[in-house]
Amino acid sequence: MNHFSMRDTYFRERLIPPITQILWMISGLICMIMIYTIITVFFHLSERKSTNGEIISYVELPGTLRIYPKIRFADLEGKQYEFVDENGATAPLYVVGTIVQVDYNPKNPRIAEMTTLYYRWGPSIGLFILAMIFWVLGSRFTYKVHS
Repeated sequence: MNHFSMRDTYFRERLIPPITQILWMISGLICMIMIYTIITVFFHLSERKSTNGEIISYVELPGTLRIYPKIRFADLEGKQYEFVDENGATAPLYVVGTIVQVDYNPKNPRIAEMTTLYYRWGPSIGLFILAMIFWVLGSRFTYKVHS
């Protein structure tokens, strides 16, 4: 009967116990998810155009205690559009009149979003940090074997 069992492994005179192997596998899985999120961001960006927009007001949506920025921007042809961004907060993050980056779909400019480093790359950066934490935790259980 074949079954999977983890056992101590040695690599370059270092003992790598099962807990380390598990933590490193989790780290590897998180890295694969991170790579997937990066690829999806690039595909998302390939379908979008970027321009500057201006925060013109804040809107509180019914049933929420959050406010959402209302942004005006112009597409490449100069036509003006307004939209309410989907990322709200309990307090204004920007002063009305602040210029922000806007990504929009050139085929349908009404599909737009305010872009910040955090919203674009935050999940990937978070996953990278999490993967490194699991890698370092796993590394703490390895030790050099003296022959």
